[in-house]
Amino acid sequence: MASSSRIDYEIISDPLNPRCVVACFNYSIFGEVTEEDKLLLERIRGKEDNTSPKYTDQEERNLINKQIRKSQGFDVDFSKFRCLFDFYPSFLDECHSTLITETDRQFFGRLAQESIADYNIREGTSFEFVEVEKANLYRNKGYIYFITFVAKDPCDQTKVFQAKVCNVFCREIEHSFCRLKPCQKGECDEDSKRAVKKPKYNTRSNKGVITNVS
Repeated sequence: MASSSRIDYEIISDPLNPRCVVACFNYSIFGEVTEEDKLLLERIRGKEDNTSPKYTDQEERNLINKQIRKSQGFDVDFSKFRCLFDFYPSFLDECHSTLITETDRQFFGRLAQESIADYNIREGTSFEFVEVEKANLYRNKGYIYFITFVAKDPCDQTKVFQAKVCNVFCREIEHSFCRLKPCQKGECDEDSKRAVKKPKYNTRSNKGVITNVS
């Protein structure tokens, strides 16, 4: 069952909280960078050249966590990092877990549809899911998903939304919040107020939805 606790958009950094999000290095148990790690890092960051920023490992860790906190998990510039972290972007046409039989685009699309349905009930709107733009994943005690997606209103005007979805400690998937992406171009005053307003409670109970994704 989804939690009825108050929703907080801010990133939780308390390591004792199961919803804590603090990016840490993600290498083999021996701390070695394998060829597989190098290939994955190149896919995430792109090819490194002379213009690529070069930070120490600790500077990179501080920087990625600063970006996570500032964007509340949704907008991180992974091109700046030469280290692998347990916070990383989804490859939407692949699958991030062996326990999921669909692509990430399909999986996050389904979660986004559930999120926008909750948003419509809470806000009295009629937005319809269009597509997933991107998703970031934090893997620790399960997963926390930060999904950016597009939805349209009855007049076919599109807006960008952000949804945070948790699957921690092998529990059922829980929709934490869904909101309009703050400060997007063409946003009206009413939309802006909704984007920054903190809803009081979850509206969805997800009994029977996917569990224990790892």
